[in-house]
Amino acid sequence: MMANANGTHPLGAADYAVFSIFLGVAAITGIYHGLAKGGQRTTSRYLLADRGVFTLPVAMTLLVSFVSPVLLLGFPAEVYVHGGVFINSIFGNFILYPIMAFIFVPVYYDCKLTSAYEYLDRRYNFVLRIIGACIYIFQTCCYMAIVTYAPSLAIEAVTGFAFWKSILITGIVCIFYTAMGGLKAVIWTDVIMFFVMFGTTIMVLIMGSIRAGGFSYVWQFNKEQGRLNLGYCPIDVTERMTLPSAIAQSAFVKMSLWAVSQTGVQRFLAAKSKKQAQISALLNLPFYGLIFLLACLEGLVLYAFYHGDMSSSYSFPNTTDSPAFDNGSMLEPLRRQPPNYTSPDQILIYFISQEFGNLPGYQGLFIACLFAGSLSTVSSGLNGLSAVTLVDIIRPFRKWRRKDQDEADIQSREEYDTRLSKILTLIYGVVGLGLAFLASKLGTLLKMAFSVFGALGGPLIGAFLLGMLWQRTNTRGILMGVIVGALLGLVMCVGNFSHQDDLEDSFGLFQVSFYWYGLFTLLVTTAIAVPASEIVRHFSPAERAKQVDPVLLLSYIRPKQYQSVGKEAELDEMKTNMEEKRQ
Repeated sequence: MMANANGTHPLGAADYAVFSIFLGVAAITGIYHGLAKGGQRTTSRYLLADRGVFTLPVAMTLLVSFVSPVLLLGFPAEVYVHGGVFINSIFGNFILYPIMAFIFVPVYYDCKLTSAYEYLDRRYNFVLRIIGACIYIFQTCCYMAIVTYAPSLAIEAVTGFAFWKSILITGIVCIFYTAMGGLKAVIWTDVIMFFVMFGTTIMVLIMGSIRAGGFSYVWQFNKEQGRLNLGYCPIDVTERMTLPSAIAQSAFVKMSLWAVSQTGVQRFLAAKSKKQAQISALLNLPFYGLIFLLACLEGLVLYAFYHGDMSSSYSFPNTTDSPAFDNGSMLEPLRRQPPNYTSPDQILIYFISQEFGNLPGYQGLFIACLFAGSLSTVSSGLNGLSAVTLVDIIRPFRKWRRKDQDEADIQSREEYDTRLSKILTLIYGVVGLGLAFLASKLGTLLKMAFSVFGALGGPLIGAFLLGMLWQRTNTRGILMGVIVGALLGLVMCVGNFSHQDDLEDSFGLFQVSFYWYGLFTLLVTTAIAVPASEIVRHFSPAERAKQVDPVLLLSYIRPKQYQSVGKEAELDEMKTNMEEKRQ
């Protein structure tokens, strides 16, 4: 197949065949789970897969739900442009996953939630629940647009495959199999995508390393160029990437994705038991760590390939037959011309198309890998959005409107609510597609994603952590903290994006690196919520007399008689006792 003028190769019949097979498998999975065992007739089956999923599939779907093109394209681009200091992010995982497994998961599972934000209602009040649900809806709609638009534009720039076609394919396939098969279809499709993404990433890294001159050359060249700056640690929060900011981003921006968003919590709640949910969370320490390192190593390979000595790619780099020699005399190192990309997120696709596009099906497999990332993230988002809208907004409104509604009436609406969930999936899918076409002015893929989740995720993390770990937290105190933290995060985010061309001359708060947004807004929320809660308690005898339902606290924080949890009888007794005290 003839290459284009820029060295890239157009997609061939084999590429389209590989890509089509992948999309067909995703659609068939949705059809199967939509029809199997009588279909998706209850919200428990549609939204939580009847809480019957085993450990390994839960771990895989947790990973794949958040391994989007942000990682597959954004992480290699970040290392290619800014160096290896980004690799330090892996250390934040040792903070994130244990906190998820031993703080969040036990409380969620004991509370028997359907939506993560039910916790905020039970711990504080309905206002916090609505704020949490709205933040999640806004975050997830933006994130779905980002992970749909950015890779589609990158694919178009390199292969000529129109970005609007990629967006429509992603949206239509996601809406179809998510609406048909519910969470179970999403989970089992994610399992397939898990192997597609890992296999493709490993293949690209191995073949890319060989083409660049071998991994030992890649590592040595990056070391000589000062690219392995893992210990870079200036005390400057305006610096884009440092050792502390990398760890802060990994631990706290990702915590808003994995631990307090419906997308992550829904997977924990689908596990067969609390123990299996905890193991699933901990399994992502090696799972995520491996694919993260593979993506970062791809960035080092790209830098060595485009900026290193071209003769290193030959099988005779150190002989006088090498193109680096002329009549036995050493010439200047041969350099390749880096592709003329418009965004760093395109660099990996350019490399694959230029170097391996002549191999039948190779580009199709990599594009299938990118679509796997988009499909898994968007389908998880759609399922989570329908759950949050139904459980946190529609059902409470219905209950408020019909105050005499009893449990039997709620159960009679199961089939209706399941159909409604499918309609909501369709609506949010269309909204996501619309936003994807408006996402062109926001910057690089990585910055867009981390900014959105850091700015609004930190306050939510504060609300959940303080609720689980500190009994004296109260509604008015945490409400003040969350509002101030979220507003401050939005101001930082909007100010940074609106001053991208003159950032150094802008207001100091706008210059803070987006990697700090999550930790910064969490600290602000906590710094306001703690003293505010104490002030409220000081002036309100009623607040001091309130007792927190023990099941809403981490087991080690609960009164001694309630610390042994996990048995249904004990949990039911707790709830009964608390209801009697309230009456």
